[in-house]
Amino acid sequence: MNRLLPIGLLLLLLGCRSAPAPEATADPTPPVRLEAVDPAAAQRWFGTEFVSETLFDGMEWSEGPLVLPDGTVICSDVPNNHILAWTGTGSRVWLSNSGAVPNDYSNEPGSNGLALDREGRLLLAQHGGRRIARMDAPLATPEPTYTALAEYYDGKRFNSPNDLVVAADGSVLFTDPPYGLPQGDAGEMGFNGVYRVDPRGQVTLLTKVYSRPNGIGLSPDGRTLYIANSDGARAIVTATPLADDFSLGEPKTIIDATELADKEPGYPDGLAVARDGTIFATSPGGVWVVRPDGTLLAKIRSEGPVSNVCLSPGEDWLYLTNDNRLLRVKLNPL
Repeated sequence: MNRLLPIGLLLLLLGCRSAPAPEATADPTPPVRLEAVDPAAAQRWFGTEFVSETLFDGMEWSEGPLVLPDGTVICSDVPNNHILAWTGTGSRVWLSNSGAVPNDYSNEPGSNGLALDREGRLLLAQHGGRRIARMDAPLATPEPTYTALAEYYDGKRFNSPNDLVVAADGSVLFTDPPYGLPQGDAGEMGFNGVYRVDPRGQVTLLTKVYSRPNGIGLSPDGRTLYIANSDGARAIVTATPLADDFSLGEPKTIIDATELADKEPGYPDGLAVARDGTIFATSPGGVWVVRPDGTLLAKIRSEGPVSNVCLSPGEDWLYLTNDNRLLRVKLNPL
């Protein structure tokens, strides 16, 4: 089955290029820098001058950056249970109660990963709600009203869905580690899984071999599933063949940062995949830029942990949630 994006969604994403995000002023002391491992490949992506900007700060723990069709950039502030939007001169609360629970539910009650479905509606991995949900309100007038897409597997509630990616058929693939559970609550599931909810709402378990499954992504052709494991004892990113029926083949480790996990800030967490297959994966030290076979091209070094990344529709910017900040790095689009 061809998993390339449908023409309608492709046109929607391309349309984002005509509605660029607000301008930002370059940070005089940017908290990231480039370490080129393959200078030619690094120049292809970052040009001859590395440009980074701090868009805003002040969050408690930032996650799930996403560029909306009108150019607005949003991200989750997980402990504060809301989503913020970049205004060009700072931020504003774009959506309150993003986790669909009271703020004191846990240390991380809010939404984490964010995505758009094939109809351009917002999907949220809700830590507090322990589910994958769709916001019912339009993007132009966001409201904390949701429809649950997946809450249970085998009669048990999820732990705290963390990150998600939408396949071309509309399936939502997502990870379910325990980070959003209240302190002392082990959850009901008994393991940390990776799941698929199909367009009919049926949930299937893809794998439970990861101790802390976190970031998730798909190759451009939809035939490789990337999963980050945020466990210091096994800090890896894997690439796994994905069949037409969404069954998984044998995973291959493309990043193994276990030796660096407690020496540099951050763990394998979120990731983004470019149209040419290049992977931007958060890992110890910042963001690792690798080819699909795992060849390391460059590292975007950060002062603190980078939780997640996303590419702009035109692939001319990489957005990073870096501890309490939202950053962006200038890229050279193909």
